[in-house]
Amino acid sequence: MLLHVTAVFSGVAALVWGADRFVDGAAALARRLGISTIIIGLTVVSFGTSLPELLVSLTATVMGHPDVAVGNVVGSNIANIGLILGVASLFRPLMVHGSVVRREYPLLIGASVIAWLMARNGTFSRFEGFLLATGLVLFVTKMVVEAKQTAPDVLLQEAATSVSTRQQVPTLGKSMFFLVSGLVALTVGSRLLVWGGVALARGFGVSELVIGLTMVALGTSLPELATSVVGAIKKQDDIAVGNVVGSNLFNTLAILGIPAMVRPLTVSTEAYYRDFPVMLLATLVLWPVCRSWSGRQGRVNRLEGGALTLGYFVYVGFLLRFRG
Repeated sequence: MLLHVTAVFSGVAALVWGADRFVDGAAALARRLGISTIIIGLTVVSFGTSLPELLVSLTATVMGHPDVAVGNVVGSNIANIGLILGVASLFRPLMVHGSVVRREYPLLIGASVIAWLMARNGTFSRFEGFLLATGLVLFVTKMVVEAKQTAPDVLLQEAATSVSTRQQVPTLGKSMFFLVSGLVALTVGSRLLVWGGVALARGFGVSELVIGLTMVALGTSLPELATSVVGAIKKQDDIAVGNVVGSNLFNTLAILGIPAMVRPLTVSTEAYYRDFPVMLLATLVLWPVCRSWSGRQGRVNRLEGGALTLGYFVYVGFLLRFRG
């Protein structure tokens, strides 16, 4: 049992370290190749915070644990809203940029509903996975085009702050070392987390789905938690809120889509009727929380943040209570 617990914590540590190294290396390499800062910020950095979820879900799929893969995505989306956005707003009330509510949020609602409908027959087929992944490609393309049209503007400034602020770009060799070492750490960490999590689930009589929804989801969401809390403390509200919306959109489209293309993902009855609706409810709650009804800029205050956090812990408590 101690070995399994050690594997889980080691896996989480490797995922966090690997994601940081990978993003640094990819951003430095892109800058060495002359790719613009705005594109790096919207693609490499955004992709980097969701790499742990992607690697864990891919690993769980290949190892034959679809409940862990699906639970990781659904649980991460619930944790991003209930725990991460809630905790971040407890540090300081978060102002919400209107474009997030008008543009990215409706896309997240649409993607969440489509994923839920796809899961109705109990599986994500390879074709459905391809459709989800294609949606991500279209979204990233749209964001890059809009960024180029509006730069230099707020998007450019946000992307610039998301990339390493070092004056000197690392050498090509150092960039490649960061890239490769980060990818290795992510791969090893994902395998440790899945292996240890599944073993603990069996040892405690908890289903693999619940482990995916709780322990694995929390472990892979640490980069988003760190980004949002730091964004709140540094008064970068759009980074804190936008990170949650963007990460959930990426999770739904890519981290369900890509593993499903590798091997069709089985969706349990519990996941479809219990956890997907909770994910949809949490996503819908963002509308009244983030929207400004007075015509001013939207805001997530501490009371709302506390309610989101409490709601998340009630949900997790319910899962652990019934272990199903």
